Amino acid sequence: MLNIELDPALAFGTGHHPTTAACLEAIASEVKADMEVADIGCGSGILGIAAAKLGATVDACDTDPVSVGNSLENADVNGVTFREIWEGSAPGTQNRYDVVIANIVADVLVFIASDLKRLLKDEGTLVLSGILDKYEDKVLKAYVDCKIVKRIQREEWVTLVVSKKEKN
Repeated sequence: MLNIELDPALAFGTGHHPTTAACLEAIASEVKADMEVADIGCGSGILGIAAAKLGATVDACDTDPVSVGNSLENADVNGVTFREIWEGSAPGTQNRYDVVIANIVADVLVFIASDLKRLLKDEGTLVLSGILDKYEDKVLKAYVDCKIVKRIQREEWVTLVVSKKEKN
């Protein structure tokens, strides 16, 4: 179990919402030391901080400058750092990652699907969350070229852990 001290201020992500809790569960099973991880839409930084505490190198971004500042403060309080953090979204980096976490909303996950997949290393894993169960099929259509590794449902919220499908 990881202890994370957090002041969410005006940013999203305390660990209490079903999507954040499901992402933390996915991080615990998918992130290993020495992996490279991206937290897209980092909010309070909780997911990136959890990955960093597991020994990963973490980059993070959010379109909200308040969230970027809050993530940096929370990382400092927890004794971890982000390798890179920027205001913006997935197109803000050319790096490729072992794990990409995006706890946003279904429509945005669909809209930036190609950007998120581009960030993955060949054996990489995407953690997609913020999906109301009634929009799950819409998200799955945008990731039809991926394989579902795990599906976590908490209340009406779904988190999908997916990887690139094997090429024939």
